[in-house]
Amino acid sequence: MKIHPGLDRLLALVDRLSKVLANLTMVMVVALVGAMLYEVVARRIFDSPTLWAFDLSYMINGTIFLGAAGFALLQNQHIRIDFLSARMPLRVQHIFNLVFYVLLFLPVMYIICDAAVGDAYEAFVTGQVERVSPWAPIIWPYYTAIAIGLSVLFLQSCAQAIRHLIGIIHPTTLALIASDPDGA
Repeated sequence: MKIHPGLDRLLALVDRLSKVLANLTMVMVVALVGAMLYEVVARRIFDSPTLWAFDLSYMINGTIFLGAAGFALLQNQHIRIDFLSARMPLRVQHIFNLVFYVLLFLPVMYIICDAAVGDAYEAFVTGQVERVSPWAPIIWPYYTAIAIGLSVLFLQSCAQAIRHLIGIIHPTTLALIASDPDGA
């Protein structure tokens, strides 16, 4: 069911953004595996451990985790405890979800995103490096990746809140939109 052409396009754009970021994180999984394999070979076979493996692994792992968070929300793959709400009518479920998003999740996500963007900017401007690492890499690329992942999660959360608002008016629409985010 089409709601409004502009709104449909906006929701589809946010969904595509979440998918693109999730696809990038899949590539990063390969990079993480490659870096860890290199470290294992360097350490075990050549007895020459790297300075960068630990830092690179936590940075890539954090980026993967947050980079895929928006897509996981789109796919309804986040862990939920909905034993009570699942027994309620669909319209009531949409109301509970919308109230949760608007009163709790979106304000908290906004604060976290704002802090992450500020940290990334400050790290970039100051040239901040990881202080507890012997490698001492610059930290702004990692902070920027975290800020991007959180921002996309925030945008996807806004899209889901809009879908729940629509679901209050048309209870069966949310399932249709969520299962077919491309509108195909």
